[in-house]
Amino acid sequence: MQLKSLEIFLKVLECGSFSHAAIQMHTVQSNITNHIKKLEDELNCELLSRQSPIRPTSAGQQLYYYAEQMVALHQQAKFHFSNQVLCHDIPLKIGSMETTAATRLPQLFKSIVMQLPKLRLHLNTGTTRELIDRVYAGELDCAFIASSQALPDFYNVHVWTEHLVLICPTEINKFPDKRVLLNTPFLAIRQGCFYRKCIESFLQRYDLPPSQLTEMGNLDAILSCVHLGMGYAILPRSYIEKSSYKDELQFFEIDDQIGKINTYLIANKPQSWSGNLRHFIEQVTDVLEQPKTLDVV
Repeated sequence: MQLKSLEIFLKVLECGSFSHAAIQMHTVQSNITNHIKKLEDELNCELLSRQSPIRPTSAGQQLYYYAEQMVALHQQAKFHFSNQVLCHDIPLKIGSMETTAATRLPQLFKSIVMQLPKLRLHLNTGTTRELIDRVYAGELDCAFIASSQALPDFYNVHVWTEHLVLICPTEINKFPDKRVLLNTPFLAIRQGCFYRKCIESFLQRYDLPPSQLTEMGNLDAILSCVHLGMGYAILPRSYIEKSSYKDELQFFEIDDQIGKINTYLIANKPQSWSGNLRHFIEQVTDVLEQPKTLDVV
């Protein structure tokens, strides 16, 4: 069914006449008649009782119910896109690394929801590689990812710079030397995690093999195992300082070439954005201009 045919059908019933409907829609009566005939042929039923004034048949009454909703939804969609207003019924799908979700996003989301109280946010966590792939595929509207530089083929907003630290048990009171590092496993999230790549770069700096990496399921497991002396880890300082393990771990600064990592909010090109995504990114930009509101210490 063509939307135009449904609009004409509703107008005929409103006016009670083909000729009056034609006048109001600035067209000829034959065009009105043709659209009604196409609807009746497609639905294989008689929709209008040709009398004066015109009335809907039983089938016409049923179509009227659907036609009103379809035309109203069409007008609502046009309004949302032309005016870039929020659509309260559809949540914004946001991706994030687990560290960022735990330490950075609560305050950011609070600030945004204060400005856009009806905006619905759905948060999904994953590794940087997973998040990039899901944004590219359209499964996520946007995502917070770690990268040394902005990603080509995406819209990028630099949101934070994280400083990675070497995390050790509390009994380690100085930066471990190469011999200690060689004999200590490193604990990391699965492949695709950007911070895992930073561990590999750190080990290469000391000419140590990447085989020292032990894969763990989540961040809490990593910190618990470090606390128990089962290995070391490299994670953002902001995450450790927010962690319940903060006072039970020792951590050391590492070289900025390895340890200084940017967080970007990425999305596909702006011409593909919904009104919700546009408002969200505008609010993120506004909040970032007030850095004290996002203090994680």
